[in-house]
Parts: sequence; C-alpha cells; structure tokens
Amino acid sequence: MRKLLLATVAALGASMAVASYASAQVVDDSDGQGFPTPGTVTVRLNGRFRFYAGITSEGASRAVTNNTATALTSGGTANQGSNKISNYGFVDYARLYPGFDGVAANGLKYGASIEIRTENAALSGGGVAGSINSADRERNDLYIRRQWGYIGTDKFGTLRLGSADGPTSLMLTGTSENFNDGNWNGDAPDFLPGANVITWPWADTSGEYTTTKAVYLSPQFYGVDIGLSYEPSTSNGNYTNADCGGFANNGGTTIVTGTGVASAGCDTLSSTSIIGETARRRNTYEAEARYRGTFGPIGVAATGSWVGSGRVQYAGVSAPSIRYDDLGIMDFGLALTYGGFGLQGNYQRGHYTGAGYGLAPEGAKQSDAFIVGATYTIGPVIVGASYMDENNVSQNASAVLQGRQLREHGVSAGGTYTLAPGVSLFLSYLWDERRQNGVNLVGNASAASGFTTINNNANNKLSAQVLSIGTSFAW
Repeated sequence: MRKLLLATVAALGASMAVASYASAQVVDDSDGQGFPTPGTVTVRLNGRFRFYAGITSEGASRAVTNNTATALTSGGTANQGSNKISNYGFVDYARLYPGFDGVAANGLKYGASIEIRTENAALSGGGVAGSINSADRERNDLYIRRQWGYIGTDKFGTLRLGSADGPTSLMLTGTSENFNDGNWNGDAPDFLPGANVITWPWADTSGEYTTTKAVYLSPQFYGVDIGLSYEPSTSNGNYTNADCGGFANNGGTTIVTGTGVASAGCDTLSSTSIIGETARRRNTYEAEARYRGTFGPIGVAATGSWVGSGRVQYAGVSAPSIRYDDLGIMDFGLALTYGGFGLQGNYQRGHYTGAGYGLAPEGAKQSDAFIVGATYTIGPVIVGASYMDENNVSQNASAVLQGRQLREHGVSAGGTYTLAPGVSLFLSYLWDERRQNGVNLVGNASAASGFTTINNNANNKLSAQVLSIGTSFAW
C-alpha cells in the first residue's frame, strides 16, 4: 500500500507532454513516466486545461434571418428579424484522465483509464438561459467520454476492452495533427458556427472512440504491427441499453407493443420499424496494419486499414424512402521525417457519411478525403501547414441521391511553442469552404424549411476563417 501511495503522489506531481492524452494509448515511456517496475502499480491523475482567444470571419452564417415568429424551448419568442453573432471571443475547457498501470512479477501488463470532460451545456449571464447561479449546476456537469481497461504482454500483444479508440484511430497516420492545437480536429473550430466547420472524416472522432469494443494490438515484428477490433452495437459507457423498452437487456428478444417498445435511440437494435434507426450501424469491425522504420536518416511510418459493418435492418410495413449501405472504408497514411522536417499525407475512401462512421444512403456515391501537410521542428518549436479536400455524403440524403455531394476543403497553418514542461503556446490559422448544390447549408438564412429542403439556391457555398492564440497546461 505504501508503494501505491508513493506512486500516486509521484504521478500527481509529474507533468506530461503537451501531446493529447485523450487518445488513451497503452502507457509507455513516451509520456515520461513509463511502466512501473514489476510487482508494483502506479496510479495516475493526468489532466489538461486550455484557453484560447480568437477572431473569425463566417460569411453568411454570421447574420441569420428569422422569417417567422418562433417559440423557443428555453423560453421566450424569436420574432422576425436578424440574429448576428460576434466575430471574436474566448474558449476554454478542462479534462481529467484518471487511471492506473501495473506490471506483475511475470511481466504481465495491465491497467485502466478514464477520460472525464465537462458538459458546459447551459449558458450564464442573464437572458433566456438565466443567471450564472441557476445555470451553475448544469453547465459544469462531468461526464465520462472514454473508459477502458487493458491486459497484455510484450510478447503476445495487448487486449483493450471498453468505450475507447479502435485501431484505425490509435494508429492513424499522416493527418498533420501534431502542430498548433490539432488542425481541423483541434479546438479552434469551436469559434465557428457549426454550419461553417469542415467535416473531419478520419477515425479519431467521437463516433468511433465512444462505442464499446474489444481491441487487439499486436507486438511489433520487423517494424510491423497490427490492430483488430469488434463492436457489436453503438452502445457506450453503460451496462444497460438506452431506450430499449422495458427490459434491462433485450438481446435476442422480440419486443411486442404493450410489453416494452424500443424507442428511437435504442443502441442494440438488430431490426426496427423506426425508419430513422435504419441509419444505425452494428457489428462494426476494424483491421489495421502499420510499418515503422528508418532508412538511413529518413524515418518512415505507413498504415493501411479497413473498416466494415452491418446495419439495423428495416422491419416496417411500408417501404422506407431511403435505405442505407453498410460501412466500407479504406484508409492509407504515410509520414516521413528527415532531421527536423516532416511530410504527412492520408487518403480515405468508402461508403460512409460525415464524421464518426455514419451510414450513407443506398445509391450514393462513395465519400473520399485526402490531407497533405508539412512540419518543421527546431528545439521547443514546431510549425506546420496542411491542406485537406473531401467529397462527403452529408447534410441532406435526398440531395445526395440526386448526385449532390457536399464538397469541402480547408487549410490549417500555425505552430506550437513548448514554454516549459507541461506548458505550451499555440498560434493557429484555419480557412475552409463548404458547398453543396441545392442545399441551404445555413438552414434558416432565407427559408424557414432550411437545409431540410432540396432545390434551394440560398447559401449553397460557405467559407470561414479563424485566427487564434492559446495556451495549454498539461500534467
């Protein structure tokens, strides 16, 4: 017990690298702490606090016209007129990463980790949201984003179980997220309205890492390692199924009206008469292979993966207007380093929609995306830039079936300066453009029906940019 308490105090006093701990990798020496010695356990309470100041340009999304008087669910009424948002502001957040790691005397490695976030769901400062006191309880609720445990050895590999990243996310290569605050998958996009934010289609998003799965990560042989995973449903972070009728666990049971009806949102459905739930994936699997090595002064990392799934089958009486395809996604990544220089690239293609492994409508074209970037590291400074381009099935299924894919591209540039162990400064510039013929991307800008209506010529193209500075404290 004394060793455990001492290890806990040591972990709390240590500072970790600025690189995000949220990816929840199996602990190794890369975070400066390493595995404990055989026969001991180390308890960790890592954390992160970040603060940003930013200015933006949002085009059509900055001023939105409300054409009809609308009752608001939070109270009050929005009358006809204009609603305009500010183009500057602050953003901040905090996260905690408690966990432990142990090594048995026989070399067995094991542990568990949790990622805790703050909800910030309610506003403060008067207005419809009320005072800060009335909103205080709700706006800083804590919730668990990831939770997982692992067990394994250096010889046979590692088994990870829980709601956390699959191998496609854990081994993701070439997406240029190692400078500023994480490219378009970082924090700076939070300054923009949702309609202006380019889709980040790669695997390291919540639609992939929050679901419960079993993951196997192999040892490295001749520079190659593999990862495999299986996810039976989209359930996450609970031992009962959400909105699945009157049963604690409905596995294998046909639900009959009057004895408990599965509602929209039941995460373990295998078939349903709820048309919207036929867009839910199930039996998702991932397979990834990675190579890491050096050729003289050049370092190479290359990956290739496949993600597939089934889907909830439709069991209604009347035929639905839209059916969905299974997931089928391939991803290839490459990163090269030479001295302080780095080149990165990634290409993804397949049947999916948006971010987070959503199912695409049957008959839709395949989505695809690529990103290329370059970085330079000198001492405590890393600077870089990247360009991404994608054709994405999203926003409006009816428009997609008419061949109107969402086209998006964006630029990211900036740098990170490590001021002290655990403290960094960020400078970030982002620019993007989104367009889809016949779809009003803003929503209520010129038609009350918004982007739910196709053949709408308003706001078919949006662009935005963000310039931000920030700081990160990590321990």
